[in-house]
Amino acid sequence: MNDRSVSAQPGPAAAGRQASGEIRLTHITKTFGESHAVKDINLTIPHGSYCCLLGPSGCGKTTILRMIAGHETPSSGQIFIGDQMVVGKPPVERGTAMMFQSYALFPHLSILDNVAFYLKMRGVGKEERRERAHRMLERVQLDHLRNRMPAQLSGGQQQRVALARSLITNPRVLLLDEPLSALDEFLRLQMRGELKALQAELGITFVHVTHTQPEAIALADMVVVMDTGRIEQAATANDIFNRPTTPYVARFMGGQNVLTGTVASVSAAGVRLEGTQGEAFDVPVGGAPAAGAPMSISIRRDRIHVAKATGEAAPLAPNSVAGVVEATEYQGNFVKVSILVAGGSAFVANVADEEFFAGPVGPGDRVVASWKPEQVHVLSKVDSGEARKPYAAGGH
Repeated sequence: MNDRSVSAQPGPAAAGRQASGEIRLTHITKTFGESHAVKDINLTIPHGSYCCLLGPSGCGKTTILRMIAGHETPSSGQIFIGDQMVVGKPPVERGTAMMFQSYALFPHLSILDNVAFYLKMRGVGKEERRERAHRMLERVQLDHLRNRMPAQLSGGQQQRVALARSLITNPRVLLLDEPLSALDEFLRLQMRGELKALQAELGITFVHVTHTQPEAIALADMVVVMDTGRIEQAATANDIFNRPTTPYVARFMGGQNVLTGTVASVSAAGVRLEGTQGEAFDVPVGGAPAAGAPMSISIRRDRIHVAKATGEAAPLAPNSVAGVVEATEYQGNFVKVSILVAGGSAFVANVADEEFFAGPVGPGDRVVASWKPEQVHVLSKVDSGEARKPYAAGGH
């Protein structure tokens, strides 16, 4: 997708602000020596949207964030914030603020003075900057702790202080680098909701870097999935999860299994694929490629039925695969069943707890996993058959 711009609809509170926080990256490349951190990226992030840059470590997402902030300079290409081209401009002239993963609070300053620090650097008088800092601490519900030092706060409270300090200058764009990674699970879920609510209230553009799929899905109007310095897909959270365009996105998001076959026949009802082990997959699509052409499909993990295989070596029904259970993991409302299928590939089913315990399976059991044709999604890119990366069996 690196040869064209992509965008999403702005958030509901975006209207009415004069200074646009729209971000446009045009043919952005960043190299470090011979290595490409980012390769020819084109991306539009609408004003007032919550955008998550999502991908594994080393994919280029933090480099993009730092180039928007002005902490890195692109090797080539242009970055616009609103109608202003900002490459070469210092961070203070960009209308951006950045919240770092470490929070970077000053340990020798009170909470109030931490929040007021950027205003002091800009020459705002003591009385005004303290009043504005009071109001910002009230917004994040910490004004009652204004005289404490950072070491006296919990991790979640420190994060709120860092957030207040970032917002005190009224930026058009807030950049967040893994802001939830240092928190425990309970606080992470709480802060996730608070970040989303604050962004909707302020109506400014948030760009949030994360490697956690559920975090991106829960927060973002727009999810940008990256791999090795390129954008694999940029779309709404719903489209990224339910309608991935490539095998990489389907696997990385953790909710899909990917299968590849060749077109065996075409009918009015759709296409029948023949799998690599002789399986038959029915795909209800039109405009199919010619017979013998390859096609990759994905099936959501929670749309799959798992049953023990019978003792007889009966042929598989269409839309099913056979294999051996490698592991089961109880997740509360479902059980994750990992299956090693013929050919050595991993296949995962998230089986509803009621269904699983009515006919449980365990490691070593031979099983058949099946699904309905209408649950199949056709990928626009054929799986290359490369070795499966760790994300292949990942997800949540």
